[in-house]
Amino acid sequence: MSKIKKEDEDEPVSAQVKSEVKQEEDEPVSAIEVMSKVKEEKDEPSPAKQPKLEVKQEDGSDSVEQARLSPIELDGAGDGCEGGNEQESSEQQLSAQKREMLTDFMAIANAEESAALSILESTNWDVNKAINFYFGNEDSANENDEEDVQVLSSTAGSTNHQTGPIDLTGLEISLVSWNVDGLDGNSLATRMKAVYKIVSNLNPDFVFLQEVVLRELPTIDRLTKLYNIYYSNMDFPYFTAILVSKSFEVESHDVIHYQNSGMGRTLQIIKGRIGEQEVYLLNTHLESMKDHSRARKEQFQICMEKIRDIISSNPNCLLFFGGDLNIRDDEISNVPRGLADAWLASGANKQTEFTWDTRKNDNKQSFGARCRFDRIFWYGPLTRVKFSLAGQQRIRSCLCFPSDHWAVHCEFS
Repeated sequence: MSKIKKEDEDEPVSAQVKSEVKQEEDEPVSAIEVMSKVKEEKDEPSPAKQPKLEVKQEDGSDSVEQARLSPIELDGAGDGCEGGNEQESSEQQLSAQKREMLTDFMAIANAEESAALSILESTNWDVNKAINFYFGNEDSANENDEEDVQVLSSTAGSTNHQTGPIDLTGLEISLVSWNVDGLDGNSLATRMKAVYKIVSNLNPDFVFLQEVVLRELPTIDRLTKLYNIYYSNMDFPYFTAILVSKSFEVESHDVIHYQNSGMGRTLQIIKGRIGEQEVYLLNTHLESMKDHSRARKEQFQICMEKIRDIISSNPNCLLFFGGDLNIRDDEISNVPRGLADAWLASGANKQTEFTWDTRKNDNKQSFGARCRFDRIFWYGPLTRVKFSLAGQQRIRSCLCFPSDHWAVHCEFS
């Protein structure tokens, strides 16, 4: 993010905008495997909807390409930020036919272009469906008591150290990281219900949340039927949280307060186990805005030193680090050997690069800047990763997105 043409200030303030989120008719129901017996489990999976941490046989049937982990140059895939004056990427250019459909829909609905484009894309460019959707005429037979926050699948202890490598063949672990924008009070309750539905539908094993506020806790705590939840500095106006599958054996939870932070930022660390495999979860929210680059770089180095210490003590561990790093590529250095950036390792797909994108997400003032602020790194024996973004559908009642950040969803195997 060293070559941004027009630098953003991380999270500018402004007005909410247009359309909706719709829930899938059927919520996914996936079984949870008992992690302490992950290799031996033979029983039928429970129908309870819980995070997976499951073992699957390799059959080559997966339709989504999984990228093998390879040596990664962290600065090799661009700057991570783009200013507002950059040309739109080719995937954003509309064909003449779609441009005509967009113009017609804007005229009929009297809608702004960004909202109209989002609605048409969500209905696969079916103008009639888009019109029905916009004016609230779609079939509501499947609506439930979650009011108007129905969500569509996005675009979707012991101190002993592990003494040797564990056979994790077939193990799959999923993780979501999301800045839920709790500091923006606009439609907060409605937006948090959408976050709840999206996390429930994605059903990850671990969740990293940033910018959580006390007003959000009643909704977040509804996830306790699926997760054990650990918060950081709840005495501060906003904080972070780690949600872990109920079958994940937590051994310790620690919070490191960055002494150079003027924003109350922390590094949250959980140590636990999947069977005999030692696992570390590190969730952080680094200092915001361009002017605080020095503090942010120092905080990132604190994270890297902590990770280096963990790896040195247990080179066979499995470790996940991430959150809202607010970081630019030229601020990244001294990354421990073997710690990989999930987006880069998955193939650096440009369509999933920007997690804070004011060209597509108009919850805040739209001035064209977009950055890869939210990142996931991992270390350990899992060598494949799928990377996607979630939370990219609008909410009907408040006509906005669940957050000004997209959620990052990673699946490791």
